[in-house]
Amino acid sequence: MTAACKAIEDGDFAQARHHLNNMSMAGTSPSQVEELRQLIFRKESAATQQNLSRIGTALGVAILGYTVLSFQSPAAWGPIPWGMVVFFLLPCFVGALAGRSVTTGGPKSLKSRRFMRAFWITSLTVACYTIVGLAWTRHKMQSSDKSMDFLIFVVVAAVYGGMAGLVSGFAGSLSSTFRRAS
Repeated sequence: MTAACKAIEDGDFAQARHHLNNMSMAGTSPSQVEELRQLIFRKESAATQQNLSRIGTALGVAILGYTVLSFQSPAAWGPIPWGMVVFFLLPCFVGALAGRSVTTGGPKSLKSRRFMRAFWITSLTVACYTIVGLAWTRHKMQSSDKSMDFLIFVVVAAVYGGMAGLVSGFAGSLSSTFRRAS
């Protein structure tokens, strides 16, 4: 019983269900087993809702941040401050938020799942930001040869998204959830 409660507290619901099955086979009273099953269900549902909320927050911050940046001309800032904000500050912040959204699973899988979640949220947002910026810049140009535009947009968006995604992924893998004492 204590091992199952410890697993629930750690957010490892698969391990908690494993302990629950062991308790059921060992002859623990059905009312205790059912009570623990309901506790696992409630805690897992609450964790899922909290994770979805944190993903939404990370995605919202990324979209808002890159939307604000799209209204600011990088030429007015200079390339170094703009690059620091686009490829370091905002990805680190979004990565920390996205990484905190992964709370369930074993300790070994947490870091990789946090990395991947932060990587994808940031890289896709930066890719969209890049494509919109390139399209807007291209629209203002008077050149008639647009044969390579699609390829250029895809390559530049993939490179920029990958760069920001890696920074965000590392920040996300280093993040952890803060638990309040109950």
